[in-house]
Amino acid sequence: MNKRQHLGEFEYIKFDERRDKYYETLQTMKEMEIPFQDLVENFTCFTGHMSLSRYLALYELYKQTLGVAGHIAEVGTFKGASFFLFAKLLKIFEPESLTQVHGFDWFQGMNTDHEVVQKVDSGTYKADEASIRKLIDVQHLNNLAFLHKMDVTKDLEGFLKKHQHLQFKIVFLDAGIYEVVKTVLPLFWERLTPGGILILDQYNHETSPGETIAVREILPNAEVRTLPFTWMPTAYIVKK
Repeated sequence: MNKRQHLGEFEYIKFDERRDKYYETLQTMKEMEIPFQDLVENFTCFTGHMSLSRYLALYELYKQTLGVAGHIAEVGTFKGASFFLFAKLLKIFEPESLTQVHGFDWFQGMNTDHEVVQKVDSGTYKADEASIRKLIDVQHLNNLAFLHKMDVTKDLEGFLKKHQHLQFKIVFLDAGIYEVVKTVLPLFWERLTPGGILILDQYNHETSPGETIAVREILPNAEVRTLPFTWMPTAYIVKK
C-alpha cells in the first residue's frame, strides 16, 4: 500500500504533484546552512506559500472578531504555531484588552478514534509541552498565553465549571478526532459569543473524518463557510 492509498484518494491528492518538489526545496535550503536569526526574522524567504496561506487565513478570521468580547481557545496546540500566532496578534491588535489565548492539549499525540476510521496514525502530532512553556516564558507571553494540559474528553467540562467567567470569541478545533469534537463542541459553543467564530481545521477532509461527522451531528443547520485561498483551516462557522 503506498502513501496515497493509505491517506486517501480525494482531498489528500489535490496537491500530490507539489510534494516531491516541496521536499526537494526543503533539502536544498537545509544544505544552505542558513543562519538561525535569518530563519526567524526573514521567515517569508523560506516558508512555503501554503504554510503562509494558513497563517493568513487565521489572521483574516481573527480580524473578523475584533470588537467581539471573549478569549481565544485552541484545542490541539501541537507545537504551538497557531497558538503563538494568536498570542502575537493580541499583542499587535488588542494591547489594552483583556483578551487571552488558551491552548488545550494532552501532549500524547493523536488518539485512536473508536467511532470512525481515521487515516492518521495514533501517536502522531505529539509535541513537547516543556518546549512550548519555555517559548511562552522567554517571549514574555505569560500574561496572555495559557497552556492547559488535559484530556479534554474527560476534563474540559470540569475546567469550564471551575472558570465560569470564561467566554470565547474564537474556538479553533485542531484535534480531528470524533470523540474530542463531539465532547468539546457543545461546551465551547455555549461559551462562544454571538459574532464569534468556530474554526475547523479538518472539516470535509478524509484524513480525519471524525470532525465532519461530529459537526453534522451537533450543528446540523450551521452555515459552514471556507476561505478559498487556503487549504487549512478548511472551514469556519460564525455564531449568529
